[in-house]
Amino acid sequence: MDLTSAVSSLGSDYVSKITDAMKQSTKVNSGTGSGDESFDSVYNTVSGLLDSTNSYIQKAQQAEVDFALGKLTNTHELGVYQQEANLALQYTVAIRDKALEAYNSIMNMQI
Repeated sequence: MDLTSAVSSLGSDYVSKITDAMKQSTKVNSGTGSGDESFDSVYNTVSGLLDSTNSYIQKAQQAEVDFALGKLTNTHELGVYQQEANLALQYTVAIRDKALEAYNSIMNMQI
């Protein structure tokens, strides 16, 4: 697995999940979906993203242990695992930041 394919597959997977969640949340605004269904779909998507991020981090940690024990001799492969985990964590933090920003802007609205 090379770095370019790992990064592109990680990016497209995350982008598609985020896009699906955003489409579900816009259904509530247009009145075509119920609030419970939309919240469930967004919650499940976020939960899946967190699980994916956790699995990438665990895979990178296991690769580091394997490299230290001599089971993994390819430093490029170790770098790919670490970069995947780093990108997944960056996406997760960016999504969290945007969600907090949206929450704060809603809370600051005057009624």
